[in-house]
Amino acid sequence: MTRPLRFLPLLAVATCLTPIAAMAQGINPLVTASPSPASSGPSSQQPVSFTADQLAYDKTGNTVTATGHVRAIQGGQTLTADRVTIDRNTNVVTASGHIVLTQPGGNTVFATHAVLSQGMKDAVMNGVSARLAENARIIANGARRSHGGQIEALSKVVYSACDLCKTDPRRPPTWQIEATSATRDLQHKMIEFTNPRLEFHGIPVFYFPFLTEPDPSVRRQTGLLIPSVGATSHLGAFAALPYYITLGPSADLTLTPIIATRQGPALKADFRKAFDNGALDINISGGKAHGDFGNSIFANGQFDLNQDWRAGFSYNHASNPTYLNDFSILPNAAYLTSNVYIEGFSPGAYARLDAQTYQGLVASVSQSELPIVAPYGQYHFVSGQDELGGQFRIDASVFNVFRHVGTSTRRAAIIPGYSIPFMLPHGITGRVRMELIAAGYDATRLYQQPNYGAEDGSSTARAQPYGAVYLSWPFIRPAGQYGSQLIEPEVQLVASPNIGISQNARIPNEDSLDLEFSDANLFDFNRYPGIDRLEGGTRVDYALHAAWYLPKGALLDGLIGQSYRVHKDFNYLPGSGLTDNVSDIVARATIAPAPWLNLSYRTRLSHRDLGARMIDATATAGPQFLNITGGYLYTNTDPYVLYDTPSPTGQITLHPPAGYFTPRKEVTAGLNARYQGWSMAAGMQRNLQSGRFDEANFSVGWQNDCFGANVIYIQRFTSFNLDTGNTLVLLQLTFKTLGNVGFNAL
Repeated sequence: MTRPLRFLPLLAVATCLTPIAAMAQGINPLVTASPSPASSGPSSQQPVSFTADQLAYDKTGNTVTATGHVRAIQGGQTLTADRVTIDRNTNVVTASGHIVLTQPGGNTVFATHAVLSQGMKDAVMNGVSARLAENARIIANGARRSHGGQIEALSKVVYSACDLCKTDPRRPPTWQIEATSATRDLQHKMIEFTNPRLEFHGIPVFYFPFLTEPDPSVRRQTGLLIPSVGATSHLGAFAALPYYITLGPSADLTLTPIIATRQGPALKADFRKAFDNGALDINISGGKAHGDFGNSIFANGQFDLNQDWRAGFSYNHASNPTYLNDFSILPNAAYLTSNVYIEGFSPGAYARLDAQTYQGLVASVSQSELPIVAPYGQYHFVSGQDELGGQFRIDASVFNVFRHVGTSTRRAAIIPGYSIPFMLPHGITGRVRMELIAAGYDATRLYQQPNYGAEDGSSTARAQPYGAVYLSWPFIRPAGQYGSQLIEPEVQLVASPNIGISQNARIPNEDSLDLEFSDANLFDFNRYPGIDRLEGGTRVDYALHAAWYLPKGALLDGLIGQSYRVHKDFNYLPGSGLTDNVSDIVARATIAPAPWLNLSYRTRLSHRDLGARMIDATATAGPQFLNITGGYLYTNTDPYVLYDTPSPTGQITLHPPAGYFTPRKEVTAGLNARYQGWSMAAGMQRNLQSGRFDEANFSVGWQNDCFGANVIYIQRFTSFNLDTGNTLVLLQLTFKTLGNVGFNAL
């Protein structure tokens, strides 16, 4: 919801009124007042119909007086009051006592005294109050409604969206706006205040000479939005004043000029458009940063072509990262991605064709080394079950990766597969799987990143078949009031031809750069994340899975497993846990004895000395109002440096760079607390290897029915794009029906 600037709201000291449209008892005459010859105008020519407890007619003054549960209707206007007098000469209606005036559109006003004319559309009222959408209320000493009931001029106004104190209704609410006068445009649904001031718990905190506020029922309205002010180390003191423009029922534009003491000026333009078959979003900005003009554009669109196909695009570009960081458009981004695509869906099938480009934004990323991927086609299909219960699937892909500096690769691949489940006696379950990975490659500059091979180029193809039989034998024992227990041995036999290291040396690696052997891929055909590197040979995977399912969702679950390979595979990197005949041991454990405690532990242990090669542990404890989290990560190698540094021998698998053997150690901790309207969060990440913090953050907030306040602090200690870290402090105030006011510093 986008709402124009309503600078801080008026406290509405609204009173609770009960409906008074009860049917009259006793004498309930239905009177139709005929217009007098003196009255004029189409609105005043309509008759007045009403019901009341008592009715009196003054022939001399030609007036009708109704008292007691009066309900009068004229021209779609409905009036209820304790007493109503109709002057049939002038067609003027005077009402007093618990007045409720409702227009055909549902707009309702309460008053203590009112004089109405022009078919009860125009009025002069005392003691006025109105309940608006979103629980907002407006109160005034007096009001004059004119222009056929479309304009209300109010005097001594109070506006707010806060509930009054139940024990002391006269106590000032959380916030309110008081103004000397206000105008309600009922047709365009706008409220304009003159000399408004914002009061917080009855204490004035802001003053504005003039303020416009959309009616709370309005979802979109052209006008000023809440400004943003603050100070940052990049901009200095700054102010941003957004202006929102509606462009019909399905489009809008937000223009935001930014004035700062150190940089700028700058202008942001955000355009959004919704179509019957899609949506378009374009964000453009430009301004001065460090003496030069900077700019950025972020555009996204997605459109349905029919019920099965849709197309889309994203275009993201910036003149330089400094501009993005200074104006907080996309801070700390290492690169930008642009693409165009078309994709289709059908039962069991998915197809996609796209093209992607990248823009580097940091000094450590060279634009010439970033790839251009065009085209990249994918197709995936999974059949329904056949008569034997088996399923056929096929995955196909084709791509072209081009680099100015680095390996350029063309690849076409197809992976058909079939699996069928079966059941053996004594509760043994199993599955037979078959798969063929076939791919053809054409590559140039293999000796450059990310491969650093020994050859210049290569054109080759390979087809690697896999077959596997998986068996599990679950034993389940009821434990009475303590739930049930499970012990499940698992074993899998995988058969596939051996893959020589010389074959991999001629194949570029685009999708198998990061390998992590764990319980998650213990039973996979190929432990690599892609197919550019494959695992061959005959092996046996085995594990023991045990679980205890306790009442009320409590759980104890664990698995420990390993692999045995008939022949060693030298394609794996040192320290991966897969270079010997016997693999490292992988294990996981989940302990959740109560809803307020959850412990998760995953590890990989050396098969030689049981030393930890990988640890990933997380813990969550506490009820909803106080939640504590913690985590610890350790790996014996650092794969992030693996493909940035060339190997002296050109064989990165056999001779990885020295930085690869630098362990990673980090710990994280977090806290979230809630109590009534208060909330607090804190977190940190520390690199134990370097002995320095990576990041720390803290926030505290308070919120009630109409107001929220948040203070956010974020400290980044690591360097980004050759900087020395960064600090962000943000104060955000949210006023219901008005919007957000923010102050940030970094």
